[in-house]
Amino acid sequence: MQTVFEPANALEGHMLQDLLKQRGISSRVDGAQLQGAVGEIPVTGFVRVVVEDADYGAARAIIEEWESANVSEPIPVPPDRTTKSFVAGLIGLAIGIAGTYAFLRAPASLDAIDNNDDGKLDEHLSYSPLGLLLKSDLDRNFDGAVDLVQRFDRRGRIESSESDDDFNGSFESRWYYRGSQIHLGEIDTDGDSAIDLRTRFEDGVAVSVEYLAPGATSPVRVEYFHLGKLTTAEIDTDRDGRLDTRRNYSDVAEVIGTEPMQASD
Repeated sequence: MQTVFEPANALEGHMLQDLLKQRGISSRVDGAQLQGAVGEIPVTGFVRVVVEDADYGAARAIIEEWESANVSEPIPVPPDRTTKSFVAGLIGLAIGIAGTYAFLRAPASLDAIDNNDDGKLDEHLSYSPLGLLLKSDLDRNFDGAVDLVQRFDRRGRIESSESDDDFNGSFESRWYYRGSQIHLGEIDTDGDSAIDLRTRFEDGVAVSVEYLAPGATSPVRVEYFHLGKLTTAEIDTDRDGRLDTRRNYSDVAEVIGTEPMQASD
C-alpha cells in the first residue's frame, strides 16, 4: 500500500475515499482515530489516504484533478445519500473544505532573490497565507527568462517541476517527486510535444532511462544504471514493440556481452 494523499482531517480523507470509489479505486483512510485522540489540538500528518501500489498513479491523477478544480468542482456527493438536508450539508461542507484549500493554496506573499548580484531579480517565490512555499520561478542562466518552475505541496514539499534545459524558451522537461525525492523525469528532446525520454528513480537515484520512438507506446531501448554507470541495455532491434536484445557493459561503458531476450524476460 502507498500513501496517495495526506488530507487536512479525517472528513476530507473519507470524502476523497468516496471520490476514488466512484472512479473504481479502492482506498483506505488511516490515522482518523489518532487525530480524534488529540482533541482540538491542531495537528497534521496523522490522516492518510492509502491505495494499492498498482492504483497509485491513477489515484494521484484523480486527486490532482480534484485539487486543480478547487471550488469550481467540489468533491462529488455519493449517490446513495437519501435526505436532501444531509446532501445539502455534505455539499456545503465539501465547498467549505475546497474553499479553505483554495485559500491556503492561493499566493498571499511574494519574495524575490538576486542570485548573481547583478541588480536583477532572477528568482521569484510565492507563499501561502500560512507561509508555506507554493512556487518558485527561477532564471538559472541569468538571461532574463524563467527556465525552471518548481511547485510545492500543501506541506511545503516539492512535488513537481518543469524546466527549459536548452534555454530556448520552451519547457521540455517535467520532473515529479514523492516525499521530496525525485521519482520520475520526462523529456521531449525534439520539440514535437511528445515524451521521448523517461528517467526513473529509486530513492532519488536514477536507475533507468527509457527511449521512446515517435508514436510508440513502448520503449525501443531501456538503459539501466548503478551509481551513474551504464550496466545493461535492453533493445527492441526490430521495432515490433518488444525488447528482444540485452547488452551488458563494462565499467567504462564498453559492450562486453550481447544476448537475446526471452519473452518472459
